[in-house]
Amino acid sequence: MVDGMTGSGKSTVINAVQTWAQSCDHKIFSLNDWQQDEPPRFEDIPDYDIYFTYEPTRTWVGRAIRYELSRADQPYGGEELAHAFALDRQIMYRRLIIPALQAGKMIIQDRGVSSSLVYQPVMPDSVPLETVKTLPGNALALEHAPDALILTKLSAQIAHTRLQTRAGDSKGVFMNLDFLKKQEERFASTWLKELFEQHGSKLFTLDTSGTMEESRQAATDLIDHILTTC
Repeated sequence: MVDGMTGSGKSTVINAVQTWAQSCDHKIFSLNDWQQDEPPRFEDIPDYDIYFTYEPTRTWVGRAIRYELSRADQPYGGEELAHAFALDRQIMYRRLIIPALQAGKMIIQDRGVSSSLVYQPVMPDSVPLETVKTLPGNALALEHAPDALILTKLSAQIAHTRLQTRAGDSKGVFMNLDFLKKQEERFASTWLKELFEQHGSKLFTLDTSGTMEESRQAATDLIDHILTTC
């Protein structure tokens, strides 16, 4: 799982994993390429070696999160987002991630339950961390915690500056500078590290404050360290 503050360079790490997978001649499924209206089931796409996923998805609940619940002009509360993210996550785990793991496949996740634990408790009109942890989709994800959790590290100010120049999907409420500062603090927290270690995850931190080339090389080196063989 790769996670971190909005605009902190997660895609650089994901790209490094994709490069590694291609060099090993692995057959790759990317959820980003899925074009159907309903989310994929593993039994429909069982012949891949590695499955790249991301959150929120772009179907069903995930679509509502992206294009309605996270809007900046009429924002929804943290409690509503917490429940929506957990349900979107639960659907993806039940339909794809858990069956793929049971079949011995590798899963590379762009965001996951770690995002909910960081984001939702500090949003307006939210619920406590303990409540977020026990929502069914989040509890299910923690039961299947990643072997490795890579957290990108960047200052909120630099992330905010980068986001101002980025085209594509609106990040809505998630790119507000004050909220970015809260993200920065919580992703670096001891409690988050200890929680995932208690669930069997090994944590890695990747500094992405340098140039794109420096971040790309650091990501490549880290992936080569974690995924030592094809």
